[in-house]
Amino acid sequence: MSFEHRDRMLEGIGWKARGDRVPEFPNPRPFFPRLKHSIKLIPLFVRVALHTFVEWWNGREAFIDIFNVFRHFTYTGVPLGGIGSGSIGTDFRGGFNRFSIIPGIKEQTETQKCNQFIASVHSKKTFELIYQSILSCAEFPATVLPKWDTTIPAEDVRYRGLFPRGWQEFRLGSSGITVVIESLSSVIPGDYSDSSLPLANFDFHVFNDSPEEVEVSITLAFRNGTGNRKWNDEHLCQSQKVQRDTMVVRTLSHTVKGMPVTYAIGTEEKNGAKVTTCLFDPNGTGGRLWSDLEAYGHLSSYDHLPPKPKELGIAVCSSFFVPPDGSHTTQFSLSWYMPQVHFGTAERFYNRRYCRFFNGPDADEVAASICRHGLQNISKWQEAIEKWQTPVINDEKLPDWYRSAIFNELYYIVDGSTVWFEYDPEWKTDESLISEHTEKHFKEYGRFGYMECEFFSLVELRTLFFFLTAWEYFMLNTYDVHFYSSWAILKNWPQIEMSMQLDFADQVDRIDNGTATSLADGEQMSIKSYDRIPHDMGHPTKYCIQEHRLSVADPWLHTNAYILHDTGCWKDLNLKFVISCYRDWKMISNGDQEILEFFIGKCTKIVDGALESWDKDQDGMIENDGFADQTYDVWKMTGTSAYCGSLWLAALTCYIQMLKKAGSPTKFYDEKLLMAYEAYTTKLWNGKFFKFDELPDNSKIVMADQLCGFWALTAMDEPVQVSEEKMKSALETIFKYNVQMYDGGKCGAVNGYLTSERVDGSSIQSEEVWAGITYALSAMMIEKGMDEMAFKTSEGLFDSIWNRFPLQFQTPEAITSDGMYRALGYMRPLSIWAIQHALEKRNRK
Repeated sequence: MSFEHRDRMLEGIGWKARGDRVPEFPNPRPFFPRLKHSIKLIPLFVRVALHTFVEWWNGREAFIDIFNVFRHFTYTGVPLGGIGSGSIGTDFRGGFNRFSIIPGIKEQTETQKCNQFIASVHSKKTFELIYQSILSCAEFPATVLPKWDTTIPAEDVRYRGLFPRGWQEFRLGSSGITVVIESLSSVIPGDYSDSSLPLANFDFHVFNDSPEEVEVSITLAFRNGTGNRKWNDEHLCQSQKVQRDTMVVRTLSHTVKGMPVTYAIGTEEKNGAKVTTCLFDPNGTGGRLWSDLEAYGHLSSYDHLPPKPKELGIAVCSSFFVPPDGSHTTQFSLSWYMPQVHFGTAERFYNRRYCRFFNGPDADEVAASICRHGLQNISKWQEAIEKWQTPVINDEKLPDWYRSAIFNELYYIVDGSTVWFEYDPEWKTDESLISEHTEKHFKEYGRFGYMECEFFSLVELRTLFFFLTAWEYFMLNTYDVHFYSSWAILKNWPQIEMSMQLDFADQVDRIDNGTATSLADGEQMSIKSYDRIPHDMGHPTKYCIQEHRLSVADPWLHTNAYILHDTGCWKDLNLKFVISCYRDWKMISNGDQEILEFFIGKCTKIVDGALESWDKDQDGMIENDGFADQTYDVWKMTGTSAYCGSLWLAALTCYIQMLKKAGSPTKFYDEKLLMAYEAYTTKLWNGKFFKFDELPDNSKIVMADQLCGFWALTAMDEPVQVSEEKMKSALETIFKYNVQMYDGGKCGAVNGYLTSERVDGSSIQSEEVWAGITYALSAMMIEKGMDEMAFKTSEGLFDSIWNRFPLQFQTPEAITSDGMYRALGYMRPLSIWAIQHALEKRNRK
């Protein structure tokens, strides 16, 4: 490999940093409301605090956690792992952290000294040690493996991330040796097998700029557990060396939260490489392993270990010669085989998706086979990923930031505490409403779930005062948010999106007569009403709303963990379902008439119910009820609103189109649609934009998401009966006020801005910039040919989150211009793929 290629690996499109990077705002703060909002929300805060305490007292988790806030990690790199297999986080300075192998949970663990690559360099002629170090510039406690006492200077470390790949460069002092590690996960669009694997691959490129031939040893060490002290000594640890032909794998079997898991490290004896392995005590000094590498350049001795250790480390070393002014490549693979898992209540056990392809009674052999599969296919996966990404990367008409963002924001598909399960016929015992269409799809493509927000553990309880409003959202498949993020799944793994849509369709007829107290107003409400979809598919840990609810429940068994409001009254949630039914049928199903009829049956109940219950004045247009009855759940809307009204128009349009495709009459709904458009424009259009709602006090609010429904229709190439002039005028107004006047365009589009030229302070959420909304807004601008405006809108957002703030690979739901964030690691920003959809549509035309 040429030295020019070495530079290209680190200097191409992607998110880049040096080991000593200090961002403009190094210490962004978790969100805390202004005094004005705090006073108004005191009753809500009290109810949430009491609810959280009761759940904690009973050994359960609340759906919103106001005590434990997921704090940003300044040095986050590209996460490792497949879709739904559990992920392992990385540190761009070198190392592993923040495991997410427990379903629905991302653990807030620091970079582990035990889990590291180590490089050793010896002279071939004299075998004198030239250099040895952990391949990291992170700081570690001196008491952990104290003999591993050498790290790389921060200025000698460079990083580039372009999900699902990352590149780290380490210059090994004055030795003349440079090591470049490419990490790669087999996350490939349209692939429903390799994309599910619990596997990370590491492609090493070692460059020798010195005049002397050297022997280089690369060692990967890994311990049991996840860095959480709870799992460190939970169970006995066992290890085996598994060798097949030239491939050598060392395994480590143990448990995490009671669930068996087998780690495996593999490499290959090829191109003159020698492979050695050993075991070590992660609580010891690390001296034997370190001294073996210093003295011999390979592993030989084992630490003195008890016969049945509860804590254990494994290491695999590849040693090879590198000629002067030459290079050498070698590969490692790391797998974590955890085939059968459960959520917090353990009511059900689930087989992960990859069990379809890798499974068996001998966990060591299966874990080793996954490693071997990685070593055999890394080149194939590199080519597949490059084929996918190259058209975007090489399109110089697109700004550099976008060519990085479109792939890097996709990190959440792996790192969003995702689960992907094989179908189990036993599910129908408890879920009798699973339809034959859904069952058929589950059998082929499995069942998928991802968290609204990364749910973590391992943080001590903080003061209630400080964290009272910095909550995290611990719910699976939150649908009002998925409406935006689904574009990433639809564009890359459409059958997973169809699986989710069918899953929600089955929920329409479901009833849960359990009750809960609304945390917003203190009123009693039903958990799940008929003819409505649930807000979410449940909570991943021990959770129960009330003692008289049906039971403590896993996701899917009991839905609607969200109890801030009665979401059966939300105006946007079910309309988004109708829109997505048509979109997914049109864009995924290849005209499957049975699926169409199935969706129509569900949508008819929702549309007719909306006309009956939500159109108070019988003008064809629905009205909001004066509370936060939509995704902006502390921002009240009254009467006809721009946001919900546009979604109603889109839903009615999509429903009519479905009826037409099925050959059913549409006259009644056509008339309602015309009436609704007339009412919408008459009530809300003011000559420049659509007013927030019908309240005179809100007439000056410019809402960034006011065209949401029209964006959905435009993305599907469906007609919008609002003139192009009106829509472009609204977009120009949003750009002028919400983007340019808010921090000079450096933060994206603030949710609400007043024509009196200040931020709308009527709500916490009106004062925030929501990343997913900004990306969706940019997509609409591109649909209307306003490219320059579109890219400027989202560039400020991306630059703030990924560069000015240290929030890379953990994009939050919301930021503010003064450096606050809320709900770190959030699903909605996946909506950036709607931008790519708009660009591809134009290219096809």
